[in-house]
Amino acid sequence: MKKAIVLAGGGAKGAYEAGFLKAIHENQWDYQIVTGTSIGALNACLLAQKDIDVLLNLWEHIEENDVFAGGLPDLSFDFDHMLDQSHLAISFFKKYIKEKGADITPLKHLIRQLLDEEKLLQSSIDLGLCTVEYPSLKPLYITKKEMPREFIYDYLLASASCFPLFPVHHFGGYSYIDGGYYDNVPIDLALAMGAQEILVIDMNYPVKHPYYLHRPDICYTYPTVELSGFMDFSKDSIQRLLRIGYQQGQKTMNKYVGNRYTFLPFQTPLFDKIYQDVLFTERYIRQYLKRSSHDHLYQQFFEDHFQETLQKEDYLYIVLDWICHLLERDESYVYQFDILVDDILQDFDKYLRKDFSIQLQGNLQILEHMNNKGIVGVILHFLIYPEHDQIGIEKLMTLFDKQYVMAQFVKCLYIEKQGSL
Repeated sequence: MKKAIVLAGGGAKGAYEAGFLKAIHENQWDYQIVTGTSIGALNACLLAQKDIDVLLNLWEHIEENDVFAGGLPDLSFDFDHMLDQSHLAISFFKKYIKEKGADITPLKHLIRQLLDEEKLLQSSIDLGLCTVEYPSLKPLYITKKEMPREFIYDYLLASASCFPLFPVHHFGGYSYIDGGYYDNVPIDLALAMGAQEILVIDMNYPVKHPYYLHRPDICYTYPTVELSGFMDFSKDSIQRLLRIGYQQGQKTMNKYVGNRYTFLPFQTPLFDKIYQDVLFTERYIRQYLKRSSHDHLYQQFFEDHFQETLQKEDYLYIVLDWICHLLERDESYVYQFDILVDDILQDFDKYLRKDFSIQLQGNLQILEHMNNKGIVGVILHFLIYPEHDQIGIEKLMTLFDKQYVMAQFVKCLYIEKQGSL
């Protein structure tokens, strides 16, 4: 069975792919085909050359001046949005008829330095990329076997010519611009090249080709946290992308777990407990509101799981996402569950103490705690000390269902911790 890796375009986001590919390499996932567009084509070329160390070194050390001469030019439009279009509007490009663009001489030198035609052509791994003819806007899928040796470099550069930021690339009597304007995630090309099992590394959500989600033999991955900008080559941003990509790759290989946040694998009875608590909360709210259909909480879980089917463990992972986001934890860090539990309990310590009290005048004095953490904390306190509840946990559950679930979760952590002391 021929396996393929499909790499999306995305400028500086290529660092995310590099981190992901590092995880793939460590897990010895075999493949015979790689396809890519734009920066994905360059990453794919290095994979086809079997130069994974070169690829990782590139992204560990890349800087803005490795792409642009004189630094990044001023951008007057959103290139992330541009490359998300399925086709180009001719009227848009009339403004850029002079076919100029930034000085990308350093990028040209970089591609020339990284490309090894002999190694690529002798490799057992096949390579395919996507570019677009200009001004006809006719798409071109092409494989390494179809590229004249003397033009391999030009096809790589053509695929990444994000006009109008980058100049149109001319060679062989034709002109080309970035392949992302037609197909930023060339799955169709991989299938045409004979792929029977495909790992897709998209760098956007919603994904470019949703019709390939949930298909047999197609593992369609995407980032579960927001990535930085298309042209953000700052060191901090690149390092963050490498970490996030690596984590997503390890999740795909089932070595890490989690939804948006990432954890070392762990076992806990809370997987079942949280799921049952969520079912109870949903059912109670429907009964309390006297509605046969009230799916607000369910929709929050479903949307936060990227509209993917939820398994029992996913409910706990999503609640962990909510808590970690609430407490402003770093999304690019790999967490150990038992250590995080101690940190969470410390963050909610004042609400866990019996001497915490709120002097209510009616029900409005709680407003002093009406930030998200305060709401969770107050509900948590009432769950542990119901005798202090002067509002009614039912009202809080229906008004703040998400915060109620978080509070229930922290209560479970607290009770479990107390039982282990």
